[in-house]
Amino acid sequence: MKNRVVARVAWTLWALLLAFGPALLTADELKIDPDRYGALVYSPKTGKYGYSWNHPNRSAAERAALAECKEADAKVVTWVKFGWAVLVIAEDKGYGYDEVHGAGVTDADAERAAMKKLRENTQSKVKTVVIICSGDVKPRVIEK
Repeated sequence: MKNRVVARVAWTLWALLLAFGPALLTADELKIDPDRYGALVYSPKTGKYGYSWNHPNRSAAERAALAECKEADAKVVTWVKFGWAVLVIAEDKGYGYDEVHGAGVTDADAERAAMKKLRENTQSKVKTVVIICSGDVKPRVIEK
């Protein structure tokens, strides 16, 4: 029983951190270059991932993310231009991802959509959340 309570408290704190974290700024507020790209890559076999941001074109962003992952089965799951992308990975290696583009969008918008997609595939606990911006904003990786 005590472990369940601790797990619920941890999950609630984690959800609050993601929902109200410091990156709740829009692409406009951060002055993100609308012509920059980022990409997220995932290996379903190994559960490893790669990401890139602030690249001049989609192809360069995808190549950089694939080079970071280095797994034979790695594939680009999403890319983003002038916005945010999120990859959520569960303990059973299930995953969800999404991206949002344009003025006024936030990382929280992409995260909500990625979590929804994750829950369509698995109910396993979240292990990793990768949040990228297409521009010159440092990505965040949250490991549980």
